[in-house]
Amino acid sequence: MKQPMLVNARVEGKNGYVREVSAVLDINSPYCMILGHDALVLGYSQAANKPADHARMYPDEVPSVASLRGIERGVKIPLRKVSIGPLVATDVDALVFEFALPRTVTFDIILGRSFLKNFKLTVDMKDGKEGYLSLLPSGRRRPTPQVATPSALPVDSTAK
Repeated sequence: MKQPMLVNARVEGKNGYVREVSAVLDINSPYCMILGHDALVLGYSQAANKPADHARMYPDEVPSVASLRGIERGVKIPLRKVSIGPLVATDVDALVFEFALPRTVTFDIILGRSFLKNFKLTVDMKDGKEGYLSLLPSGRRRPTPQVATPSALPVDSTAK
């Protein structure tokens, strides 16, 4: 996994606005991250706000995250739907970020754990050589464990 994991994704925002984007998968990022311009195109007017200004009115919508550039803050928006091929996640939290030179970035969005948590993620590093990553539907609905209660246990009349 020496190269970034680039994929094509489809992002749906407010009022049905849709963008086809180039995305990088980042299992270390707690949120998806989107550039302000793209968030505005998807219908999120709050993306025009600077995080410090937005935090004055809505402090819960401006979380802090650690990145390679240090501790950063971004305005949180709820992406209605994010999909990679047949894999679809709804109500995905994303943070709006601004880069000093956005044209130097080779992707449009970072898909972090707020997206990846909806799927079963497998990373196989193959002893440090080129490995693979697979993303599958999670099957998160697990059956409720059955707990035996004393009244439900069978009675053995021969036990002493």
